[in-house]
Amino acid sequence: MLTCYLVFSMLFMSESHEETRLCKGVEVVVRDSSDISLVDCEMIHSLIGSEGMDPVGKPLASVNTQAMEEMLSHYPLIETAQCFKTSGNKVKIVVYSKIPLLRVRSNGGDDYYVDSKGEILNHRMLSLHLPVATGYIDRKFAADDLRRVVMAIDRSEFWRAQIVQINVNKDRQIELVPRVGGHLLILGSAENVTDKLDRLYSFYETGISRIGWNKYSSVSVAYENQVVCKKR
Repeated sequence: MLTCYLVFSMLFMSESHEETRLCKGVEVVVRDSSDISLVDCEMIHSLIGSEGMDPVGKPLASVNTQAMEEMLSHYPLIETAQCFKTSGNKVKIVVYSKIPLLRVRSNGGDDYYVDSKGEILNHRMLSLHLPVATGYIDRKFAADDLRRVVMAIDRSEFWRAQIVQINVNKDRQIELVPRVGGHLLILGSAENVTDKLDRLYSFYETGISRIGWNKYSSVSVAYENQVVCKKR
């Protein structure tokens, strides 16, 4: 009976103590694996304040961290959010932002961003320095084919520095605009994009570096095991 009483007393005192503990602050951590961050700490503080969820000065027992997580996770630029109370009488918020890959400006007037998971980001406040894709592009093509192309480009330091724009012609052929040289690099489809970029790189090393950057108007790797050049 004494043991039961002690346990009950400790639980009761703990619950009573939490009722009187006030939140002393909010600690925000933004985890982002890219160089481009869509979310910052000031934005998170602003969001919880505008939704009436700022916990500072309120009893910790009344703070609904699950509701805060759900609200933040529905924000267009946030991938996931984790909210929990700390032993220092604070609320900690850990946010993972979405990772934008490219901007699409299609012939149909669409203007949006695509993230690393193929999600369309229609956030007009964004102004990011990213590869731009133009031409005959619908959203499915952008989220699938163009996303795969940009991810392959991002894996190569050389191509990341060399490619300044992507274009899709009316035949749905993907063309790359390089920083150096007045030629187009024609990938064709997004299939086997890594192999196509490797072939282009080999040609750059063994061909264009000797012949000159302005010899051709286009270099195509649209077909397997081929590099087809068109002279000016």
